[in-house]
Amino acid sequence: MGTDAAKKFLAALNQGTGLQDDFIYYMDFEDYKSFPDPFPRTTFTVTEVQESVERYTDPQRAGEKFRWDIHGRLLAPARPSIPGVAVVMIHGGAANEYEFLFTPDGPERYLDLTRSDPTESRAGIAQHIASLGIPVLALSLPGHYSRMPWPPIATRRPEFVIGEIPGDEELRNRLAVYTFRMCLEAIRLLVERRLPDHKVYMWGHSTGGEYFYLMEQYGLKNPLIGGLGFGTGMPAWLRKEWDLAAAGKSPEERAGKFRAVTGLSRRSPQGYVKSGYVGPNQPWGGVERWFELENDRRPQFKPFLQDIEHSAHDVLLSEVKKISGLPDEELFVTFKAELNRLRGKRVLHFVGELDKGHWIDGAKKGLEFRREVFALSRFAGYAERVRLVVIPRLTHYGHVESYNERLANLMVAAFKDYFTAP
Repeated sequence: MGTDAAKKFLAALNQGTGLQDDFIYYMDFEDYKSFPDPFPRTTFTVTEVQESVERYTDPQRAGEKFRWDIHGRLLAPARPSIPGVAVVMIHGGAANEYEFLFTPDGPERYLDLTRSDPTESRAGIAQHIASLGIPVLALSLPGHYSRMPWPPIATRRPEFVIGEIPGDEELRNRLAVYTFRMCLEAIRLLVERRLPDHKVYMWGHSTGGEYFYLMEQYGLKNPLIGGLGFGTGMPAWLRKEWDLAAAGKSPEERAGKFRAVTGLSRRSPQGYVKSGYVGPNQPWGGVERWFELENDRRPQFKPFLQDIEHSAHDVLLSEVKKISGLPDEELFVTFKAELNRLRGKRVLHFVGELDKGHWIDGAKKGLEFRREVFALSRFAGYAERVRLVVIPRLTHYGHVESYNERLANLMVAAFKDYFTAP
């Protein structure tokens, strides 16, 4: 069954066999569960990496700029399967690198997946990709990583400088300038220094999906091979078009809760349920248990300004400019992504059938208003080829749910036989 699943998948990607509505492949769940390893498994080493950028004036320290630390782990396979190629994994708004390294119900350690059943291991998706011979850089955006267990959600604060907890004034000042532009610079530095000789695929989950469309535009030296996504984002200007076409609220209503600008959005079990993150393919039990398992390592907060820029709340631009004091070139770069940069590239997105934001919302108005379809329909006018794979039973968090090793297999199979195929 596994061999047949791989043949059908690759035939859909490369020849268009079995596609619906031009670029959509609806994958059978049994095919998903049985999808084979595209390469032999290998061991890998793990290296902790960190870089710092200085950006934006610190009003508490005349003449000094804020320091922002970006952290990550580089998983390097002993036997690379595709020389000179790596994956950069960027987390969503309230997460960090651990979301790719471990699963909620799995062991918090790195496994030799040549000696254990990958399906039974419950290792993180980055471990599975590395064990298939692809180097992985899983990173934590500034403020989202701590070497210590996080305190209770209601009181925890971002460690913009790792190991330092900001006071009230510093926290407000930093949150006023927590821009995508700053994060772009930090990501660029980490990738260029830690993967200097690699072409890269860049997968950003959720909010992290914005970066793929901006990295080349803002100077990344590493070649970007193609667009990869699961539960991923799209440029904010396109997100705004989708919201105006499919959402039921006005721009002012949607932006209302972020008017404070310098706040933190803190996650809760109830918020996870409302967002549709809970599904039948999650082996750890209820959402409260999920929070218990992740409490020490997942930050569970997101800066308001990051949400404002990502969610296309440009109705708040004048307030953001006033509070941040930043010039236009530093703000809302998520509105400046150039789809022309997709020319010559191939795009492959996966989406869970139960992903509320990316697959379910908008569906009442028609297929073309499902967010992933809306985005890829636009990308198709620029990219060499686009494909969307819909997987049953998965939610927005399919990469940590049961059979997450199969999602890794799909991605690596695409590296091998889709992105480079004639």
